[in-house]
Amino acid sequence: MTVVPFLQIIFNLQSAPPNQNQTFNAHQSIIEQLNLWLKNQIIEWGSFNSLVFFSCVLVIMFLLKNLSLYIAFTGLAHMRAGISSHLKQLLYHKLLKLPMHFYSSERKGDIITRVTNDVREVEWSYIGVMEMCLKHPFTLLIPFGLLFYISWPLTLFVVFVLPISGYIISRLAKRLKSAARLGTKQLGDVISQFEETIGGIKIIKAFNAEKRSSDQFELKNNQHFRLTKKVLKREYAASPLSEFMGSIVISSILIFAGRLILKNDFGLSGEMFIMYIAMFSQLIPPAKALSENYFRLEKGMASMERINEILDYDNGIHQQKDALDVPDFKNHLVFNDVSFSYNANTPVIKNINLTLNKGEKIAIVGGSGAGKSTLADLVLRFHDPISGSIMLDGIDIRSLALDGYRNKLAVVTQEALLFNDTVENNLKLGNPNASQSDMIEAAKQANAHSFIEQMEHGYQTLIGERGGKLSGGQKQRLTIARAILSHPEILVLDEATSALDSESEKSVNDALEKLMENRTSLIIAHRLSTIQNADKILVMSHGQIAETGTHNELIKKQGLYHSMYKLQSLG
Repeated sequence: MTVVPFLQIIFNLQSAPPNQNQTFNAHQSIIEQLNLWLKNQIIEWGSFNSLVFFSCVLVIMFLLKNLSLYIAFTGLAHMRAGISSHLKQLLYHKLLKLPMHFYSSERKGDIITRVTNDVREVEWSYIGVMEMCLKHPFTLLIPFGLLFYISWPLTLFVVFVLPISGYIISRLAKRLKSAARLGTKQLGDVISQFEETIGGIKIIKAFNAEKRSSDQFELKNNQHFRLTKKVLKREYAASPLSEFMGSIVISSILIFAGRLILKNDFGLSGEMFIMYIAMFSQLIPPAKALSENYFRLEKGMASMERINEILDYDNGIHQQKDALDVPDFKNHLVFNDVSFSYNANTPVIKNINLTLNKGEKIAIVGGSGAGKSTLADLVLRFHDPISGSIMLDGIDIRSLALDGYRNKLAVVTQEALLFNDTVENNLKLGNPNASQSDMIEAAKQANAHSFIEQMEHGYQTLIGERGGKLSGGQKQRLTIARAILSHPEILVLDEATSALDSESEKSVNDALEKLMENRTSLIIAHRLSTIQNADKILVMSHGQIAETGTHNELIKKQGLYHSMYKLQSLG
């Protein structure tokens, strides 16, 4: 509306003689009364003073507008940062609860992409939605209302023409969504290649596979490049396309309005038409922003679908609402006809019946794929049986509180899993409230205290990613000290020495013997020489227990265990 005074001043449109104000008529429209007031003010103040005044009013209006925008955007900054933080927190908590088979079926790079790139797209999409819901409706509806008031036939014509351009833009946005989803998936492949290369750089160099790895990465990177280029082209098309469609609409308005003016239909004057065009031009920026935000929304929805695939994934392990407190382990852990499979067609273990008595050391041996590690995972309750039950002193472990049950357990795996933190924080992982003296005693029992003291900062030394600053034997002794410090009642050793050299194996075996003292132990072994003193040895084959007995009893049977022992002796 502020353009009208300028038109009146510049084109000298005031119809009253100088120094003579016109009077208001009750039958005049609001706009006519406003125009009359403006003409009277121009006559009273003079043309130049009026021009200065209305220019100042225009500056103040834009100041208020942009100040309001700044306040709004600073409020959105909190929401934007909060969305990103909240989604990452949800994803992290969910990833901690997901079953182990999720990580074997998903690539790390793809998971990282969802946590980084997809979260960022959702964050930007949410900001676009907020703008569409809070800002653009007012910047569109208010001018539209004034346009209807100025000339309802012309505005109805505009309303008829606009949906055509909106349909064209929406079709392009839907194509963007599918391309964006595929693009983020391919980005996950690229990041996975980085992750695998960094983790296996020693093997790549040793086998002169740099060229092959480089070619594989170049192929994936080029695929992602081409798809990203396609996504960006469609995204960048939103702004020029909406502007071009706007120009078509304006041209149509000029033709239609010109006809109304020339024929003097519906009382549309040239002055009011110029104001109409000025008002309509205010619709173009929010309409353009709406189309851009719609594209951003479609892209964000594609990313949100990928995030929801993780958030909606079944945890696999569910704790009952009325879960029981975990009693002290007194008698035995019993497998009653337990079967398990990762998918319905391929059973991993079948009809396992096993009793692990308190204080007993039971070893499990067998070939690769026999089901040894799966059996250990069931004890740790990384999975639940498909059929049968696992009973702790007569109570099904599925009815026990999960945290309380796992507090009774400790595990030492073949790969020493340590974190990029201090020695102390790694040792206290399972018992953060342990005292300094308890930690040192656990390290001594694990034959780790001597080399820890020789480190630059002792127990406060950072050991690097996956304990990269330590030798294999040192890393494994730290994991044993960690297990000792957690005071487990049941211990699971998953081929804890198979990756070590003979010298390291001896020191680790000494530490393991101290760890297993007065504890119930389930030992998965590859080297049969390390489990000859076990109270009972189970030989697994094709997911079932093929033989049971002590070392000497199984040797006398001359069955599967005897064949395995003979092969290792010859080796």
